[in-house]
Parts: sequence; C-alpha cells; structure tokens
Amino acid sequence: MATYSGRYNHVKFGSNDIVGIGNWNMEGVTVDQIDTTAFGSTWKTFEAGMSDGGQITFEGYYDKTDSTGQEILRAANVAGTHLTSLFFYVDNTSYYAPKTTNPASYILITSYTVTADKNDIMRTTFTAKVSGAMELI
Repeated sequence: MATYSGRYNHVKFGSNDIVGIGNWNMEGVTVDQIDTTAFGSTWKTFEAGMSDGGQITFEGYYDKTDSTGQEILRAANVAGTHLTSLFFYVDNTSYYAPKTTNPASYILITSYTVTADKNDIMRTTFTAKVSGAMELI
C-alpha cells in the first residue's frame, strides 16, 4: 500500500509554484440522486443523476509579490477566468488537473480571503469550483 507525505505536495499555475501554499483539499465528485420510488413502495429506490466535480480549497501564507501565482488567482476570481492550468501535486511528479477531454473541464476561483492576526503571519485562502472533472496525471 502506497502512502504519500504532504511535504511533497504543492500547487502550480502553469509551470509556476503558487508561493506560500501549504494546504489543499479536494472534495471530489458527488453524484445527484434521482428518486425512482413508486407509490406503494416501502423502500426508496434511486438512480444516478448528474455528476458534480466538487470544490477545492487551498491556503497558505499571503504574498502580494507573487505575481505569477497568488495575484493571478485573485485577478482570475474577479474576472471569472476559466483556469485549465491549475495543478494540485500529490508528489513530485503526479498531480490533479482539469480533465482535457469529455468533458473539457476548468476551474473557477469562486473566492479568496486574506487574514491577518498579530500572533501569526498573514494568510490567504482560495476556494475554487471544478466545472467538469479532475484527472490524476
């Protein structure tokens, strides 16, 4: 059984690391349930409906000078940009990325926060919605 250490994870936009990111969480796929229960039944029955690619959150320390990472993501949030080159690494070579075929997928940055605390460094959190599916490469 393989295990993976989080120390090798990172997030990239294209070929550039997003500076400061130290945590990412991918919800994964959910499937709608279509109720197919008929009148008179005593047990509910279901069929699979539409699939949803889920949500991704990633966070780390805030760096306003990261012009090839954090600043691009904040601008993408405001512009509603469809990101196809945002990669979530599970080790030094394998990563999750928006699927490029059937369906051609992308990621939308739906929100970001910047947090300051006198007892900590400034932090930033990005929330993203997967349109379509992610694949492990």
